[in-house]
Amino acid sequence: MPAGLARLLPDDNLAASVYGTVLVSSVIVGLGEATITAGWMMAAVAVTALVFALAHAWATALGRSAEVRAPLGRRIVFDAVRHEWPMAESVAPALIALGLAALGVYSARTGLWVAIIANTVLLFGWGAALRHHAEGGALQVIAAGLTTATLGVVLVILKVLVH
Repeated sequence: MPAGLARLLPDDNLAASVYGTVLVSSVIVGLGEATITAGWMMAAVAVTALVFALAHAWATALGRSAEVRAPLGRRIVFDAVRHEWPMAESVAPALIALGLAALGVYSARTGLWVAIIANTVLLFGWGAALRHHAEGGALQVIAAGLTTATLGVVLVILKVLVH
C-alpha cells in the first residue's frame, strides 16, 4: 500500500472504523428529511458516533473484566476506549462535509450526500485495507473493498427510497 494512502488509515482497529462509518451513514440517511441546520446535523452525527464508541468500549471493558475475573479497573476501561476510538473518529468525513454546508458552501442536503458518498468510498478503502493487511491477493483485496462498500451503497439506496 502506498505510504500516502496508509497515512489515511487508522493505526488500530480498522473494523471499528468500518462499523463507525456504516453507523454514521445510517444516521445521515435518517437526517435526510430533517429540518435542522447543518450545525445540528453535525452535532447529531458526532454525538451518535461518540455514544456508540463509548458503548462498545464499555461493553468490551466489562467483557474483558469478566474474562480475566478481575475488577473493572481504569486500565481495562482506558484500553477499551482506545481500542474503540476509531469508531468515533470515523465521523470526521461527515463532519467536514456538513461543516462546509454550515459555512454556506452548499446546502445541508448536499452536505448529507457528500458525506454518504465519501463514507461509501472510505468503506471500499477500509475493506480493501483490512484484506490487504491479511495478505489477500489483488482480487481478494478488491472483492473485500467492493463488499464493504456495498454496505454504504445499500444505505445510499435506502436514502433514495426513503427521501
